[in-house]
Amino acid sequence: MKNDLSDLNLVTEDVGSLPADDDFETDRKNVNRAISDKVSVGLDYPSYPQLVGTVNNPMNMGLQFLRPLSANNPSLRIRGEEISLVDDNIAEPEHAIGIERAEYFISFLQQKSLRNQLKGTRACVTGPFTLASYIGTKNLMTCGASKPQIVETLGRILGKSCKRLSELGFNIISVDEPFLSVILGASRLLYSYNQEFVVKVLNALVEEISNFSSIHVCGRITPLVKSTLLATNVNIIDHEFSQSAKNHEVYTKQDLEQTEKFLAYGCISSVDPRVETVEEITRALENAQRLFGQRIIAKPDCGFGGLKGMPGAYETTLNKLRNMVRAARELRENA
Repeated sequence: MKNDLSDLNLVTEDVGSLPADDDFETDRKNVNRAISDKVSVGLDYPSYPQLVGTVNNPMNMGLQFLRPLSANNPSLRIRGEEISLVDDNIAEPEHAIGIERAEYFISFLQQKSLRNQLKGTRACVTGPFTLASYIGTKNLMTCGASKPQIVETLGRILGKSCKRLSELGFNIISVDEPFLSVILGASRLLYSYNQEFVVKVLNALVEEISNFSSIHVCGRITPLVKSTLLATNVNIIDHEFSQSAKNHEVYTKQDLEQTEKFLAYGCISSVDPRVETVEEITRALENAQRLFGQRIIAKPDCGFGGLKGMPGAYETTLNKLRNMVRAARELRENA
């Protein structure tokens, strides 16, 4: 059941991905390690791991949902990481898709008696606009995200996934929509969409979430991103601030209070391998409180999958998360 939003004051979460090969379809050694490590660093609401695919076995936030969808849609064709759709009609499966990793995460926590070490759990669902953008990527202006019928169909399909994740007991369910920063530009909406359409699609998805809902949008927050997300029924708006300092100028404390939303605040970089000190993170979180009030969740900017291939990337990621947890915990205790 959903608790009071105030329970989320300065809790910690991660976005999902870690710099390790995805082995969910084989022995799951990396997956198991990732789950255990997320618990051991002390995250309050760890996300189920989204690991990085390999050249021979691609996996990303698009394929996680489109690959199982293609099983009942022969017109949806996948070759490596290239995805095409023969026509604009997508058959809607009766069951939830793309939630196998989340189901395994919950069962692993239960089997290893790790659940009682957490405040809660967090799940990721690739949003309909971003998922549609993976279809026909060779031309931005004609990709799946440009077609409202496809976006709305994917929204209904992903709604079943959100409902199933709620049933599994995930406390925070994040709709990951990095492509919204492309659609909601600095001065206009792409594809001749209007703001009401975007809000309608997102609200329909959020309605299927019985616990806390979140929307994650990367990059620069435009005025259109801000006004659109504030107009939705989502509980948590999630952005990067460590690598996007200009984002501090967008929202106000009043924005969050008037719309009764929390801000998931990216306080450590997910692309810079330097490990931020506890003191640096503490200052960043204190600045966030000064600007936005107490309605703050501490998190990395984004997922850490992009660090894969850098020397010591996995341990670097864990050290970043440990320092973030320590900084947020000390701030909570000293409040």
